[in-house]
Amino acid sequence: MQENPAVTLLTPSVIHRLCRQLDIRPTKQLGQNFVTEPSAIRKIVREAGVKAGDQVLEVGPGLGSLTLGLLEAGACVTACEIDPRLAGFLPATILSHAPGAARQMYLIQKDALKLLPADLVGLLSIAEDAEGSGDERGGNVSVATSTSSRDFSPEVLVSNLPYNVAVPVLLHLFAVFPSLKRALVMVQKEVALRLCATPGSKVYGVPSVKIAWYGRARMGSEISRRVFYPQPNVDSALVEITREIKTPGESGFMGEVNGLAPGATPLEEQKEKERQAVFNLIDQAFASRRKMLRAGLKSWARPLAAEPVLKACGIDPTARAENLRVEQFVAIARLQRALLAGFETQEGKSTWENGSGEGEYKAHENLPVAGETPTEKAPLKARASANGKVNLLLAAGESEDGYHRLSIVFQAVSLKETVEITLQPAGIDLEVSFSAPPGAVGYHPGRDQQAMSGLDPQDNLATRAFVLVAAQCGYQGGAQIKINKQVPVAAGMAGGSADGAAALLAANQVLAAGLTLGELAELGASLGADVPFGLYGGTCFADRRGDRITPLPPAKPLHLVVAVSPETLPTPKVFQRFDQAGVPLTALPTLPEITALLQALYAGDFGALAKLIRNDLQAPALSLLPQLGATIEVARQQGAIPFITGSGPSVICLVDSAEKAEKLAGELAQLEQVAYTLPLTFSAPEIDLARKQWWA
Repeated sequence: MQENPAVTLLTPSVIHRLCRQLDIRPTKQLGQNFVTEPSAIRKIVREAGVKAGDQVLEVGPGLGSLTLGLLEAGACVTACEIDPRLAGFLPATILSHAPGAARQMYLIQKDALKLLPADLVGLLSIAEDAEGSGDERGGNVSVATSTSSRDFSPEVLVSNLPYNVAVPVLLHLFAVFPSLKRALVMVQKEVALRLCATPGSKVYGVPSVKIAWYGRARMGSEISRRVFYPQPNVDSALVEITREIKTPGESGFMGEVNGLAPGATPLEEQKEKERQAVFNLIDQAFASRRKMLRAGLKSWARPLAAEPVLKACGIDPTARAENLRVEQFVAIARLQRALLAGFETQEGKSTWENGSGEGEYKAHENLPVAGETPTEKAPLKARASANGKVNLLLAAGESEDGYHRLSIVFQAVSLKETVEITLQPAGIDLEVSFSAPPGAVGYHPGRDQQAMSGLDPQDNLATRAFVLVAAQCGYQGGAQIKINKQVPVAAGMAGGSADGAAALLAANQVLAAGLTLGELAELGASLGADVPFGLYGGTCFADRRGDRITPLPPAKPLHLVVAVSPETLPTPKVFQRFDQAGVPLTALPTLPEITALLQALYAGDFGALAKLIRNDLQAPALSLLPQLGATIEVARQQGAIPFITGSGPSVICLVDSAEKAEKLAGELAQLEQVAYTLPLTFSAPEIDLARKQWWA
C-alpha cells in the first residue's frame, strides 16, 4: 500500500514570515484570513473525510495551509486563487513543504465565481510546470495552462471560503460542477447557521433553501477566531453539504440556460432551467419576508393568481416564505410554468370543436344564478351534452370506505352524450338511441345495446340526475328523458357518467333550478366519481376518489383511435384484481407532480407522452382480458401510443395526424378482438373554465 507523501504543514511563525517576505497584507475585500494552526487544518481534513486519491477542489488556498493538509491526506488537489501574488508564490510553498506531492497539485488563477469545468481540462501539475519553467524555488512558477491532457473532475470541495462571497461561491460551484458529491467549507458561524437552518427558523432564508436544492447541510465543528491571521472579529464553523441525487422532474422548462458546459445533455439543460426558475421564485418570496405568500408572490405569479396556485400545491396562501421547504418551492414553480405553457398554446386558437350542436342548449352557458327566483314559465324542453373521456393518468391507492384513492388526468374526447328532457305531468320515461361519430369503422349499435340490456331505467344516471335536481327545486311532476349515446357502453370512457352530467345540466335549465356549476358538481359526485368531470370537460386533474375536479388549460387537439372491445369489464372486478396484486402504500401524485405530463400535452410531445401516460388499472385489466395485449401490440407496431383507459376494456391509440388515425382505425377494426374503432380528437370545454380558475 503506497504511503501518502511527507508534508510539513505551515506554522504561525512560517505564515508570518511568508507575509513579511511577500509584503502581503491580507485584505477584507478578498476575505483573506489565513489558518495558522496545523491542528485546525487536520481537523478540517478529517471532518471532510478526504482520503488518498480523492479529487478535491479548494477555493482560496492563500498561502497553502489547507492545501498542504489535503495533500498530506493523499488527495489530488486543484486550487483556485484569485490573488495573482498568492497564486504566483503558492507553487514554491508546495514544492518546499510537500515535494513528493507536487504532482498531485494543480493551480488555477481565477475568480471562483467564474470557474467552469472547461478551466479544469488539460491541467499541468505544479511539478510539471516547474520543470517546464526551470525555476522550482523562485516563486515565479507559472499557473497551470491547458497544454496537458490532465482533466480534473472535482468530487469534494474543501475550502476556507472568503466570508464575503461564501454563499455565492458555494451555489455557483454546485451548479456548474455536477461531479461534486460533497463539500466541507469553513465559513462565518452566522453564515453556517443560515446554511443549515430548517423551515420555521428565524435564520431560515434564501441561502438555506438554495443549498437544500442541492442536498443536505449539516453543522460541523466550530473554529475559534484565534487560529487565523489576521484574527477576524467573528468565530467560524464548518458546514458539511452532501449532494442528494434528485430528479426535480422532466419539466421541460423553457428559457435561457447559463453556466452549463458546452455539450450538456438535454436532461442537464432541463434541470438547469428548472433550477433557475425555482431560484427566481425563492428570491421573490423572500424579498418581502414578512408578507404572506399570496401577497409576496402576487407580481411573480402574473398573469396567474398566486392564491389558487398555492392552494393547488397544498400550501396555505397565508403562510410565509420562511415556512416552506425547497420541495414546496419546486412544486409552485413547476405548476406555474405548466399552467402558463398550457394557456400560451391556446392563445388565438380557433381549432376546437366547441358547442353542443346546432339548436342545442350549450351546457355551460347561461346557468341560472344560485338563489335566483325561477321564472314562472320555465321552458318545457332543454337539451345538453357532455363528452366522453380518456384517462391520461390514473394512479390508484388503497381503498378507504369502499372507494379507492385516485389521482387522475381526465381528457375529454369528441364523443358526446346528448340528453333532452321534456317535462310532463307525471312519470319518468326513458328513451335511449345510439349513433356513431363520422369516421367510425365497423360500428354497429348491437354491441352497446347488449351492454345496456337489463338496466332498470330508474337506475340510469340520467334519470337519477333529473330526480336530484327536481328534489332541489321541489318539482314533483314527470319528464321524458331522451339520451343519444356516442360513447361506447361499459368501455372505460365514462359514457354513463356523461349521461348523468348532461342530464344535470338539462334538468337545471328546464326546471330553472338556479344551481351553479359547483353545486351541480356536488350532486354529480353523489351519482358517480366521473360525473363531475362530465360537467367540466376539457383537461382536468381529479383527486380524492376522482370526484374533486381542478380544471386545467386544455391540451392540444391531438388525434386518437379508440379500439372498442366486444367484451366488457366490470369496474369492481378490475379494482378487485388490482387489490389482489397488492396496492403499494405510496403517496399518489399531486397536481404539481404531474406537470411533466401536462407540459407534454400542451406541447404535443409524443415522445414524452409515451413515457408519462400511466394507468394503474391497465395490468389488472390485461390479466382479465389478455387479448387486449394483442391490440396494444399491433397499435404500437404502427407507431401509435397505445394504452387502456379507465378500467377498460377500450384501447386508446394516440397518433400525430388525422391521416394516421384514419389508417389505424381501419387496420384495428380488422382484428378479431375489436368490435369497432373510432377515430377521434381531444375536445375542449364549452367555456374557458381553466382561465377563470387560475387567472389573476
